Amino acid sequence: MAKLVLVGLPIGNKEDLTARAKDALESGKYFLAEDTRSFGPFLKLLGIPTDDKNLISFHDFSTDKKFFQVERLLNSGEDVYLVSEAGSPIISDPAFPLVRHLIQKGYEIDTLPGVTAPIVALELSGLPPHPFQFHGFFPREKRDKFISQLGSGTHIIFESPHRILDALEILSSAFPEGEFCVCRELTKKFQSTYRFRGENFEKEQIRAQGEFVIVLYLKKTKSIGPIKLKKLAQDYMQKGGKKALAKVLAEILGEDAKKIYADMTRNA
Repeated sequence: MAKLVLVGLPIGNKEDLTARAKDALESGKYFLAEDTRSFGPFLKLLGIPTDDKNLISFHDFSTDKKFFQVERLLNSGEDVYLVSEAGSPIISDPAFPLVRHLIQKGYEIDTLPGVTAPIVALELSGLPPHPFQFHGFFPREKRDKFISQLGSGTHIIFESPHRILDALEILSSAFPEGEFCVCRELTKKFQSTYRFRGENFEKEQIRAQGEFVIVLYLKKTKSIGPIKLKKLAQDYMQKGGKKALAKVLAEILGEDAKKIYADMTRNA
């Protein structure tokens, strides 16, 4: 049965192309490409002839007609290969609607994975990898809502060179205690990383050229439900004393009650 195959391409260094992906680029006949103007030259750069290739434009604005075109090719027994301009076709790229559509129609999907920017940035960051969330590009609108929804853990965000400084100023102000790693031009000649706490962010340290990935770690904080907090407060009001107060502070701070009590007693 013919299938749609997602092909991961390098995000900067062409040497990162996997052997399986190269075999597919050499043998494949039908390709959906986010930008055929760059994909054709990329094949030639690899020494792969394009005369027998059918390069079909497929992007965020492609209509249902493209979906039906892919279905016709699959029904005729032809494998179709989907590539993005760089990295995984499913990460911030147009593959998802087509993949979803074909799965619902009962077609087979395969993938030839490669380098993807969120994972490379996570590896370079030195920040806790579990759990992490990938959010795509930093939103241009409703930023307050986006920021309010960022919970504890590691967050990965894309940003363009024209908006990177603005995005970092907003995020660092919102999370002064957050740990940041900003990755620029991943896998390319001028790859660079910037690590800082939000409160120490300085615009001057970032060279606003190239593509960026922001990795932000927000430390876990212990959450207390209103019922439990009310009970602890009532217990303190009724019993008083340092032990009861230590229990309240332990819940709020996420620390050991015995240690807090010992510190209170020692400093009395």
